[in-house]
Parts: sequence; C-alpha cells; structure tokens
Amino acid sequence: MEKRRLEKLGIETSLLGFGCMRFPTTAEGKIDEPEAERMVDKAIAAGVNYIDTAYPYHNGESEPVVGRILKKYPRDSFYLATKLPVWLVKNTQDAERIFQEQLERLQTDHIDFYLLHAMNKEKWDSMKELGVVEYCEKLKEEGKIKYLGFSFHDDYEVFEEIIRYRDWDFCQIQYNYMDTEEQAGDKGYALAESLGIPLVIMEPIKGGSLAGFSEDINEKFRALDPDRSIASFALRWVGGHPGVNVILSGMSTMEQVEDNLKTFVDFSPLSEAEDNGIKEIVKELRS
Repeated sequence: MEKRRLEKLGIETSLLGFGCMRFPTTAEGKIDEPEAERMVDKAIAAGVNYIDTAYPYHNGESEPVVGRILKKYPRDSFYLATKLPVWLVKNTQDAERIFQEQLERLQTDHIDFYLLHAMNKEKWDSMKELGVVEYCEKLKEEGKIKYLGFSFHDDYEVFEEIIRYRDWDFCQIQYNYMDTEEQAGDKGYALAESLGIPLVIMEPIKGGSLAGFSEDINEKFRALDPDRSIASFALRWVGGHPGVNVILSGMSTMEQVEDNLKTFVDFSPLSEAEDNGIKEIVKELRS
C-alpha cells in the first residue's frame, strides 16, 4: 500500500483513505453492515489505515457502523476521521454535546482527524463568532482529538481566508482533473502545499462521474492503458501531486474496493503520455 508521510504531524498514512459515506445499502435503505464490514476489512488487510466518516453520513448511521466495524482492531492501528456538523451548532454547548455523541457512536475515547465540516464563508464566520474553533483547540489540548482541520466547499478566496487564520494540522478539499479551477482548485492545492499543511482529497472521482463516460471517451482511456479502470486514472492523477497525503474514495461495492487496492497497492503516478492524454480528454469533455 502506498504510504505518504505527513511531515507536519510526524505520521504516515495510507494514500488511499476509506470514505464511509457511500456504503452498500439494503432494500430498505439501511447500511448493509455485513458487506460494509467485509469491504473495510479487505481494505485494512491491504494496508489502508485512514477511515473517514461524518455525523450526517447515511442519515447518521455511518458513525455507529464504523464504530462497530473498527472495534475489533487495535485503536493505534488506524487513523479515524470524522466531522463536526457545523450547521447544527448554535453555541459551544451544541458542539460539546455532538462531540460526546460522536465518541459514543464511534466507541472511542479520541478522534484522530477532526474536521469542521463543509466550510464556506457563512459557516466559517459563524464558527469564529461562536468560539467553536477555540472549543476544538481545547479538545486537542485535552487529547480528545489529535489533529484539527476543516473540509471546504466555497471559492478560493474563502479558502485562503480560512487556511491562513490559524496553523491547521490538515485540510480537506475537493480536487480532481475536472475541478482544477473550482472551489479551492489548483490555487488552493498550491497554497496548502506552500504552507506545509497536509492535504486530504475528497471527490477524486467527482462522485463517480469520472469512473465512466460515453463509449468514445472510454475508448480514449483504454487506449492509454487497457488494463486499468477509468476511475483509476482519476485517482492516479490526484496521487501524482506530492502535496496530497490521503485520497478518499467512497466505496460502495467490493469490486470498487478491489479496483482501488489494485491502484494503490502498487501505486504509480500518471506517465507523461497518460497525463497528456487526460489533458486532451478534459478539453473534449469541457467542449
């Protein structure tokens, strides 16, 4: 499994992170827990050590399921990430209550990577005004969280304001070969890298939309390498950026887990020919 060292934090994580927002579901819409457990077990056995969930995923069901799945593993064998649903926070008491609930759901005494969830200008201003950032810093001082960061959905200017506000341990942005000028984008990636702030990437396959196209586009990918899935090109594009430490993939089937493991267990960034090929494909897609 490809590993990346987060120099700022002095730790090493798997480049592939297991995103727990798209678990397989039953006919009733609940998480198919036995299959989800099989998938997580398979990923961990292959070396994945970064597990990412959040309070609202699967209508609040993801955290409890993740807690039950991970209970059988030594707590120091993986890094657990979850997020504070800032839209539910009206005061620091709300933040405290939700955090305690998250510890109980996840059956743990601490969170490794804790994020202010889905920051934009309005939410960021609210979190500052309510003193929630300081509350999270207090949790870190108490050892209840190890690393404090934020996930982001807004324009670059807002990203720059937030990332320069304090010395964050890490941040999480949406980044893929179609979104280089959306949200934080290339400029946000470069800024985080220049500041030495580790980057966790979400939506590397853009919610699955970069996993397959019309047949004429698919054929262009197959011409680059017929033995690789189309989704793997998107993951390798992101992984070719040295400032990227974790790439989250929200896996829904065992086949997706196996394909991702094939990409990351013997990871290779895009070749120059592949990179140029994708640039041409992007031009065609945007046209």
